[in-house]
Amino acid sequence: MFELTNKIRIWLTALILIPVLLYWGFASSPNESREQNNGLSDSMDYFVDKAVIKEWDNNGHPQQKLVTTRLEHDPTTKQSQLDKPKSLIYRDNNSRVQITSDSGIVLDDNNRTDLEGNVVVNDNSDPKSATVLKTDQLSVYPKKDYAETDQAVTIESQLSRMEGVGMDIQFNDRILNLHSRVEGTHKND
Repeated sequence: MFELTNKIRIWLTALILIPVLLYWGFASSPNESREQNNGLSDSMDYFVDKAVIKEWDNNGHPQQKLVTTRLEHDPTTKQSQLDKPKSLIYRDNNSRVQITSDSGIVLDDNNRTDLEGNVVVNDNSDPKSATVLKTDQLSVYPKKDYAETDQAVTIESQLSRMEGVGMDIQFNDRILNLHSRVEGTHKND
């Protein structure tokens, strides 16, 4: 049988180990070469998936509840990006206003929320007195209990349908102003 001398063993070991060591030293593994993605863009400092944010008044009664599939916060612009937000605003008279959209931006000081894409405002979920407002864009000012848009608006209730372009609404007083191109129908039952 063929016997290896110590010199040959050392050379064979070197021939096997040198390519491995060179690979480790100069090449990167597939995991190392792939860009690390932690879910945040360069300007985002945090994100929350399936976020639920609740706000109460001084007496401990619920004021607002926001549910969103994803919230991304940008500290440079001091705002958060919302995906598929759903907001419930609780009224003093035990009614609720529900607002949904495809996306939204809420300012850190909570002075304004800009909603875009399939915005639906459902005032009072009781089918007999429910009013549903639909638009493509809506700016909501929670501290003022006010919202506005310059886009086309459709407002439907059990007995009427109105359309217009541009609108502002005072939620607490339930006063809605359509700005232009107003058309409507009303059924008498």
